[in-house]
Amino acid sequence: MVAAACHPDQGSEPGLGWNWAVRLADHHDITVIAGDFEGNRAAIEGRLARDPDLTKRIRFEFLPWFDAPSSGVTAWLWNYYQPLYYAAYEQWMREAFSVAHRLVRDEGGFDLCHQLNMIGFREPGYLWQLPLPFVWGPVGGTQNVPWSMLATLGPVEGLRHVSRNVINEYQKRYFPRFRQALARSSGVIAVASDTADTLKRLHGVESEVIAAAFGTARHERARVRKPGGPLRFVYTGQHLSRKGVPFALRALARLDGGRPWTFDILGAGVMTPSWQNLARRLGIADRVTFHGFVTRERLFDLLDRGDVYVFPSLLEGWPASIAEALSLGLPVVTTDHQGMRDMVTPACGILVDPSRPGRLVAGLRDAFERLTVDPGLVARLSEGALRRADEISAERQIPAVLETYERALRRDLARPGAVRSVS
Repeated sequence: MVAAACHPDQGSEPGLGWNWAVRLADHHDITVIAGDFEGNRAAIEGRLARDPDLTKRIRFEFLPWFDAPSSGVTAWLWNYYQPLYYAAYEQWMREAFSVAHRLVRDEGGFDLCHQLNMIGFREPGYLWQLPLPFVWGPVGGTQNVPWSMLATLGPVEGLRHVSRNVINEYQKRYFPRFRQALARSSGVIAVASDTADTLKRLHGVESEVIAAAFGTARHERARVRKPGGPLRFVYTGQHLSRKGVPFALRALARLDGGRPWTFDILGAGVMTPSWQNLARRLGIADRVTFHGFVTRERLFDLLDRGDVYVFPSLLEGWPASIAEALSLGLPVVTTDHQGMRDMVTPACGILVDPSRPGRLVAGLRDAFERLTVDPGLVARLSEGALRRADEISAERQIPAVLETYERALRRDLARPGAVRSVS
């Protein structure tokens, strides 16, 4: 298994890599090839040292990660010109394949290979060249920012996402290694229903939609939200233009009196100063708190004291932050598209039309208004959030992954001319 990002104490891609690997190790012996960065090696080795049983079922091969430029024009280009990143990432994947090839050649005994993450379709790695059944996924990255919303991102970010949309549409149709990996795969896992539809429509490939971020059925702090004071909205995540937080700020500014509210914004990024300025211009800065990056413990402290999770993103696959919010019993207000549409049902949250800027602001404002005037709605959606967390938990999702593995083994055996040797 290649889990380029893997860390037991982080969320997003690193948390995905760790959770999938250790959950699957409950059922199979797993060898993970992982990037060595951000202290993950020490964290993983520490976990394994404390859990001898896990050590018997899983082992790690670490490869040094590539360093991003830290300053100057090169650093700016790294952030805004993705080919620089992907060139370095592809080289890392080539090295990961060399490690996998050596293990298969020298040790043998491997039944299947799995390209786990990063989940973007642009970099499928090279495991599909091994003489083993190849499973790929969760595959994501096929989503775009809606064209009608690009102008709201500003000139620089808007142009960047115009370029990304155009490149995305080309690459998901014609990128050679993407097509080769799909053709060689014996099992594909899609990050969301729209990705599964894209794979079927463009390439005739069937895939299984499985929650990318294995949720926790019920967090230890899970509870039904019954707000008594000001309604506490909370957002967690990177501060990027596509995250849509300005739409939430404008919607909150339009609330007409009524129940007081607060908005906790966790995380940081290139858009933080812009969002802070917007809150001041809208006259709501006294009710909006920017916490910056916080520890995982502090993150759950702030989520625990919240009442409603707000996630107005314009571009996502299967956001882990929503799974975390649901596991705590937080109702979710989010956009009605992409992975959010799969994750959030009317029983656990409110989905808002993101097709036009005005519709998104108006929809968020209406959702916030309903929640501020009806505490009973918050409680009902909170109960639904806990039920939804159960439905997308690892306990419910792992059997689907195991079945994908079984189908991959059966399909590979039936594949004409299948070869099982490596030199």
